[in-house]
Amino acid sequence: MAKDNRNTWEVWLDAPTLAPKQRVGSLYQNLVKTVVPATFAYSADWLQAPIKFALDPRLELYKGEQTPEVDFPAFGVFMDSAPDRWGRLLMERRELLNAKQQGRVPRTLQETDFLLGVSDEVRMGALRFCEDEKTQFVFQDTLAAPPVTSLAELSEIARRIEEPGIEKLPEYQKWLQMLISPGSSLGGARPKANFREGDGALWIAKFPSMSDTYDVGAWEFVTRKLAERCEIKVPDASLAKFNSNYHTYCSKRFDRVKGAHGLERRMYVSAMTLLERRDGQDDGSYLHLIQAIEDHGAQDHVDSDLEQLFRRVVFNVLIGNRDDHLRNHGFLREPTGWRLSEAFDMNPSTTKVGHALTLDGQSNAPDVNLVLKTAQYYRLKDAQAQSIFDDIKAELSHWKDVAHKHGLSSSEIERMTAVIQA
Repeated sequence: MAKDNRNTWEVWLDAPTLAPKQRVGSLYQNLVKTVVPATFAYSADWLQAPIKFALDPRLELYKGEQTPEVDFPAFGVFMDSAPDRWGRLLMERRELLNAKQQGRVPRTLQETDFLLGVSDEVRMGALRFCEDEKTQFVFQDTLAAPPVTSLAELSEIARRIEEPGIEKLPEYQKWLQMLISPGSSLGGARPKANFREGDGALWIAKFPSMSDTYDVGAWEFVTRKLAERCEIKVPDASLAKFNSNYHTYCSKRFDRVKGAHGLERRMYVSAMTLLERRDGQDDGSYLHLIQAIEDHGAQDHVDSDLEQLFRRVVFNVLIGNRDDHLRNHGFLREPTGWRLSEAFDMNPSTTKVGHALTLDGQSNAPDVNLVLKTAQYYRLKDAQAQSIFDDIKAELSHWKDVAHKHGLSSSEIERMTAVIQA
């Protein structure tokens, strides 16, 4: 409801593993560009709830409206469910189309427009939004997660939607509508869409891009297979091939679990949010992730999550996964704190020399010796750290066999020889 040049959105937490669905506060979307885009206030009921926790480290548990830092459109926990480049592209295309049909000048979409324009069914995490004094959550679209049988068609549409001049075709409006609900919730630059498997589980399909020069999807699948062999927790995944020479990588959503009443949401935040940082800060480190686990970790799981993180760092160095920034690490809420989520978005990079995060607080060079020297911060003895490294190194010695098994050509494998340290 618009009031005093702003809209009020009720924020609900829908995470049955934590508590019954309940309103946790109000998000105030300011419509005047000279003020902060969005503020938040906890509800009185949430502040008194036994399970209460700070949704975002910057959102302290007290009564009253809270304002994000300068240049933040909203608190990080909300922006974690906003789309990145692909989803934004689709929303901007929709606005251009709507403006043309309505005979008006297109609006410049604000960050909060992207946040609130995501389909409720596929929104990342467990926060849901509805207009003040209304009961239906925003953008409840039954087409948001089409069945797996639609993937071939979606793959073709995703390919065509990147073509210049596509908006002139008569099918454009239909194609855009088919993509925007399943695809607008997702981060990253690559074409992608949510879909449902036969058992009702929610998955993500990452389609090949027109700009691809090698089989990115197949390499992500191979990387995920190798990570699993290295005892790194990863989501279920599969590989498909439709109307392209390259593969589509499909990954099960780890923020959804089967529950007593169907598919249930899990509360999620990015490492960026938990560490109170922002996009563009270039001094992030794996040591900061250690700090996040120690400061906010779930009771009795800190040691195991630190070991998982150590395995992940060693693996990333050896496999060549350099795009390991703070949005590519996440956490899931449990009653006693945050758990490191499954590893995702891992792929060997042929273009990036250093990691997005420093390994020891100073250097981002892909040197596993730097990682081994930080073992104590992960609460590991030197012998334990060396044993983990040896195990991962041994598993990665089979990377070419795994790549061959999953359809990668000799030339594709040769391309990665200079990247993968095994």
